[in-house]
Amino acid sequence: MSQYDKLNYGLDTATIDIADSVIIDVAIKPLSTIPGIHSLSPRLYDEIVDGITNAFGQKNLPGINVKHRKGFLEINIYIRVLYGYNVIDIAKQLQSEIKQTLKNTLDLDNVKVDVHIEGIVKE
Repeated sequence: MSQYDKLNYGLDTATIDIADSVIIDVAIKPLSTIPGIHSLSPRLYDEIVDGITNAFGQKNLPGINVKHRKGFLEINIYIRVLYGYNVIDIAKQLQSEIKQTLKNTLDLDNVKVDVHIEGIVKE
C-alpha cells in the first residue's frame, strides 16, 4: 500500500453552507399545517435586529431566530395560539414538525427547537 492510498484528498473535509434565511424558510413551513397556531409573534428585539440585518441585505423574520451552537443548531420560535387549543400539544407538535421538516429537506439532524408561546388570541 502506497502513501497515496491513505490520503483522503480533502473529500472528507468538504462542507456545505446553508444560509440562515433558508433554514428559516424551511422551519416556518409547518406553521400553516398545525391547527391552533395564529401567527408568529414579533418582539421588539426582533424588530431592531430585523432593521439591522435588512441594512446588510440579510433576511430575518420576526418571531424566529437561528443560533449556531457548538455541535447543533438552535431555533427559537415565538408564536401566538388561538384560544381553546391545548398550548402544550401545539408546542410539542410544532417542535416535532420543524425538526422533521429540517431533517427531510436540509438533512439537518442536530437541531434544538424551542417554542415560546407569546400570547393567546381570541377570534
